[in-house]
Amino acid sequence: MRGILLITEDLLGTNAIQSALVRESWRVAISGPDEESILKSISDLTPEILIIDCRDNTRQIAATRKFLAECNLKELPVLALLTPEQAVNMEWAGVDEFLTEPFNGSELTARLRLLLWRTSKISNDQVIKIGDLMIDMLNYDVSVDGLPVEMTFKEYELLTFLAIHRGRVFTREALLDHVWGYDYYGGTRTVDVHIRRLRAKLGSSCESLIETVRNVGYRFSS
Repeated sequence: MRGILLITEDLLGTNAIQSALVRESWRVAISGPDEESILKSISDLTPEILIIDCRDNTRQIAATRKFLAECNLKELPVLALLTPEQAVNMEWAGVDEFLTEPFNGSELTARLRLLLWRTSKISNDQVIKIGDLMIDMLNYDVSVDGLPVEMTFKEYELLTFLAIHRGRVFTREALLDHVWGYDYYGGTRTVDVHIRRLRAKLGSSCESLIETVRNVGYRFSS
C-alpha cells in the first residue's frame, strides 16, 4: 500500500482529504509543518509523495524543500494545495504538481497518480544498475559484476525496495510494513537477519551499498 504524508497547519481540517486518499488505498499520515513532526512522519510512513497544504502559507513550500534536501530526500515528489489566487500569482515554485481549490477526491488522486508516473526513476526495461550491481525486475534476477546472485524472494524484494528508494532512510518497522506486509507478526530482528544475508551475498564490491543508519534503520547508498 502506497504512503502519502500530508503537511498542514490545519490538522483538524483534513478529514475530507484523508478519507478520499484512504478510499483509493493510500496510507496517509498527517504532520504539522515543523521539522521534527515531518521527520518523524517520514520515518514512520516512508511516503512516496508529500502533499503540502499551502492555502494558508505558501512559504511552507520553500521551508519543506530545504528541509528535505538537508535530509537527502530532495527527490521526494511534492504536490501543493493552493488557492486560485496563489496559483495565478505563481506561488507554487518548488513543487512538482499543484491543485487549486475547490477540488474533489477523484481529482486529487488522479493528480497523485500522474505525479507518481512522471517522477518514476525506474527505466522502461525495468532494470536497476548501480555500480557492479544489476537488478532485473522483469525477470527477478540479481547479478554482481555480471555473475548471478542467488537469493530468496524476500531477500530480492527487500533489496529491490531499498534500491528503488535509493538514499532514503527506512526504519525496521517501515521495512516490515512495505516488504513483509501488515499481516506479518514477526519482530524487527527479521529485517536485520535479511540485511546481513543480503550483504554477504552481494560480496565485498556491493555490500556497502546497504548502509546502517544508527538508531534508525537502513538505506541504500546514494
